[in-house]
This record gives sequence, C-alpha cells and structure tokens, in this order.
Amino acid sequence: MAYNLDQKTVIITGANSGIGKAAAIQLAQLNATVVLACRSLDRGAKALADVKSASHSEKIELMQVDLSSQASIRRFAENYQCRHDRLDVLIHNAANFDHTLAKPTLTADGVETILATNHVGVFLMTHLLLEMLRNSAPSRIITVASKGLLLYPFLDIEFDNLQGERKFSTQHAYYHSKLAQIMYTYALAERLQGTGVTVNCVQVTNVAIPEERLTHLPAWMRKVYALKRRMSITPEQQAQTYVYLAAAPEVQEITGGYWDENNQQVRSNRKSYNRQTQERLWAESERLAGIQR
Repeated sequence: MAYNLDQKTVIITGANSGIGKAAAIQLAQLNATVVLACRSLDRGAKALADVKSASHSEKIELMQVDLSSQASIRRFAENYQCRHDRLDVLIHNAANFDHTLAKPTLTADGVETILATNHVGVFLMTHLLLEMLRNSAPSRIITVASKGLLLYPFLDIEFDNLQGERKFSTQHAYYHSKLAQIMYTYALAERLQGTGVTVNCVQVTNVAIPEERLTHLPAWMRKVYALKRRMSITPEQQAQTYVYLAAAPEVQEITGGYWDENNQQVRSNRKSYNRQTQERLWAESERLAGIQR
C-alpha cells in the first residue's frame, strides 16, 4: 500500500547511512518533509544529496545532533522548534556499537558513551520534543532495539552496573542499552495513553553493513561480518518496518508494541515487562539526562 505523508514532518536520527538513510529515502518518496539528524555534517551533507536524488524530493533538511552530548541534543531541539511548527514522527535510529572500546568511556555529561547515545540521549530528545509531538497529534515515536537480544533471554537492567562500573564489554553495554530502549518504550507508551502520541519499538534483525563502515575493525571481526552479511537483509528491507510504523493508518492507534522485520508484533525479553524495573529505569534516566521533575 502506498501511503501519503504530505504535510507530515519526520525526524530520523543517524540518517547519514544504513537503515536511517534508507528510511529517509522511502519516507521522502511518500511526500514527507524529512529532517536528517546527523552527528557529522560532512557525512550528513552527502546523505542529504543522496536522499534528494533518490527520492526526487526537495523536502529534505539536514540538522546536526550528537546523541552522546546533552548540550547538542538541547541545541537541536531548540533549533528544530524555531524552524518547524510541527513534528509528526520521531524515529530514534542512531546507535553506538563501538567495538574498539575496551573499558567504559564517559561523555562530558558523565554518562557511559554507549548508554548515552543509545538510551539517555533518546530519553532526553523525546522529553524536549514531546510537547510538539502532543500538539501535532496524532503523532508517532519509533525506538529501535535489536534481535540480538534473543541471545540474552535473562538479561536485566543492572542498576549497579549501568555504566560498566563492575564489568564492561561493548557487546554487553550495547544490548543493555537496547533492553533499556524496550523498557522505555513500554513505560512511555503507558504515560502517553489518550494523548494521540504512540510509541513503538523496532526489533532490528541482521542487516548488511557496508564494508566501508567496518574498516576500523580488526581483520577477524571483518570476516565475522562478512559471514553475517550472507544471512542479512538489506537496509532498505529493514527500513520498510520504520516506514510502516511511521505511516500505516492501521497502526495509528497501536502503542507499546515490539515489531519485527515482517511488521509483526513479537514478544521482547521477559524481564522487559517488569513495571517496577521500568519505573526505576525511568527515574535513573531522568537523573542521567539532567531532567528535573
């Protein structure tokens, strides 16, 4: 089914490559105004040209934001609200899975880098743009987790190790942050009941990563990704789920869902449904994001 997003405005973080860029093209082809929220203006400028060319649309805009920096997120939200009078869809696609990190690295805000980008930054950006989303209702928020969490069925939020204080690996930090995103999705959906703002999370599957994005990795890890690529779907295929949740009329009133690459709702990690943990994570996220109640 072809959707029409004319008069709708969409923000996509991390839209300079991969799934985010593919989703930007597909949404622009549906007549949406698309804001590419990218950390690097140089890479973002190239993506901007590519998206315009592929979509045959001029309703594309580039704005800079670094999800690991709370000051950058606050500037982005302020600038966006000065330039736009509505926000219909907010897609939190940007993520950090830096395999080179051997120990926790803190941002200027004192937050572990992977957690800052993948969860705390998402929490803060949504908080800052929520009033505009409410005023633009019906509107939609889309968060992103990973199918890789299936390998960690008993993973829970470790409040005594939230920033790698006790133990750290990039893999653990990444999946820990993605579990936090799922729990945040459920808690936010509950809070926004009746507002016309929905929140859904995408379970991203194995997606082929371009070789040029792997050059910083050791040779053995590049070989692992080469093997994974054979069992992966394309960024364009995964982006279709983003577009479905952003545009499909039949999901306009569905909230708090976890969606696979076939646009089907699936169950998340068993511990992700614990309301007490969700609320404790919410309070801790507010603290880390510097949000005053």
